[in-house]
Amino acid sequence: MVIDILVEGPLDEAVARRLIRHTGHEAGTTFGKRGVSYLHQKIPGFNARARYGHPILLLVDFMDTNLDCPPAVPSTWLPDRDQRLLLRVVVNEIESWLLADHRGIAGFLGVSNTLVPTDPEHLADPKQTLVNLARRSRRRTVQALIPASGITASVGRSYVDEMRTFVMDYWNVDDARQRASSLDRCVLRLKELSSPDHVNMP
Repeated sequence: MVIDILVEGPLDEAVARRLIRHTGHEAGTTFGKRGVSYLHQKIPGFNARARYGHPILLLVDFMDTNLDCPPAVPSTWLPDRDQRLLLRVVVNEIESWLLADHRGIAGFLGVSNTLVPTDPEHLADPKQTLVNLARRSRRRTVQALIPASGITASVGRSYVDEMRTFVMDYWNVDDARQRASSLDRCVLRLKELSSPDHVNMP
């Protein structure tokens, strides 16, 4: 099944494409990549699009929504959401899902997996945690994840490119599901689309 993508940014797109492929589907057109405000403003139109076109996988970082709990996102943003718009809330940030593959991310960064937090969905700032892990590495490519001294950016210039490489070539989705329940639910929902009864599923 072809599934379109609606996301905040390019790293989220890589994750969405990998998950769609992982669950036996084909990634279609990507929309968004303009931040969380764009998703919030445009979601009614994409809801209509999903109703009559391809299903759409929408990923949004919970920490960007300013809501009290993840279940509040779909009920607040779009109470009449069509079931073909798969609004999945990433707890707390897309990096939480990447850190959840603790062996994979440790190997990619070149650090001990004992340094990787065991409960990534409860990290206050998963992206900063990942960058701090990169600071422990001696690999040149990993050093590119770190912002240069005196720069106000939170990540290095090559951060997105390097992390997209991790997502597409190294990320073990099934291992990550064991430590990130919101990822596990997303994978299960995507797999349900292959079922003839998927139209009856929330």
